[in-house]
Amino acid sequence: MIVYDIVVNGEVKETIRPQKLRLKELYAYMLEQSKQMKMKYGENTRVLKRILY
Repeated sequence: MIVYDIVVNGEVKETIRPQKLRLKELYAYMLEQSKQMKMKYGENTRVLKRILY
């Protein structure tokens, strides 16, 4: 499972666990989420991907 951490100023604020598994759907979903997170936390926001086994 792929999860995404929202990092603001070096601190993890949120973890997003998408329910969709297809890469095309995941990509579109994360583009939308990253825009929302930048609006919520500001411009100093990074999205980091990691894999949970």
